[in-house]
Amino acid sequence: MKNWYAIKTQPRKELYAEENFRAQGFHTFLPVTIRMVRHARKVKEARSPLFPGYLFLQLSEGEKNWIAISSTRGAIGPVHFGDLYPPVPAWFIQGLMERMDEDGIIQVKPRHKYGFEPGDRVKVLRPNDTIIEGILKGIEGKDRAIILVELLKREIETVVPISQLKSA
Repeated sequence: MKNWYAIKTQPRKELYAEENFRAQGFHTFLPVTIRMVRHARKVKEARSPLFPGYLFLQLSEGEKNWIAISSTRGAIGPVHFGDLYPPVPAWFIQGLMERMDEDGIIQVKPRHKYGFEPGDRVKVLRPNDTIIEGILKGIEGKDRAIILVELLKREIETVVPISQLKSA
């Protein structure tokens, strides 16, 4: 019988660790999602681990060589509590796998805490009392929203504080 175990990876080395585990013949699972990435004043979508810094290995009793697993390139080691190496429940892994689309991506629904969802028409209330209308593309971080604004017959992405958004 094989169980799933959570493996801690080096920062931003989840894919590298996964490649090295697969090269050793291990069955791995690295759930990914799409997130918004800001770099050099540009915002784009990128694949990102659902659990940054972790991946999952399926191991039988005979494969639990924690020293070899910990020395795999890109990995730090299994999640453990003293001498206890708890398996991740199979129903949890199965639930994640069932949520994957055909591209292997787990779609994460936006938080409804702000009352907005991507695709909603919104107004941006600027401090100088100007109002800009647009369409919400997504929420970035804790306090910023990406909206599409029509300017010169083109849709332009802009990032605004969520506190300035109102329903249109």
